[in-house]
Amino acid sequence: MITLSPLPADRLSDAAHLEVPPDQQQFVGTLDKLLGDLSSDVGLHAIRADGRVIGLFKTDLAYAERHAFAHPAEPGLRGMLIGGQYQGLGYGKAAMAALPAYLRKALPAAASIALTVNCRNPAARHIYLAGGWVDTGEIYHGGAAGPQHILRLPLM
Repeated sequence: MITLSPLPADRLSDAAHLEVPPDQQQFVGTLDKLLGDLSSDVGLHAIRADGRVIGLFKTDLAYAERHAFAHPAEPGLRGMLIGGQYQGLGYGKAAMAALPAYLRKALPAAASIALTVNCRNPAARHIYLAGGWVDTGEIYHGGAAGPQHILRLPLM
């Protein structure tokens, strides 16, 4: 069973075993970067299977301040990762199914949440779309790894 929960700064070691395959680092960065890139506006969340952290993601409350495509005050989802050692087991699909209800509780004031997914990462885009995210049809050209599709998940 998949559960989603906040991952507080004093529990980062719970995620230290996650592997980021080299071909995916261009999209999500290294694990050190994912775990180290935190601020008061960025919340880290764990994806757990049977209590063990098998993935993580971030919610960014200042996303709209950095991205003109985001609606005013719209948070963003960043750094979604299922550890390489757990990929191919259905955890990504299960996490996407659990994500909307979790985000509605975690971000009660948000009408929607946005993310970008690299145009060269069709597998990730497919998982997001199957999980209820909507492709806006727009492309963000400011990504470090190239052009990205802009997706949005309605929360209200």
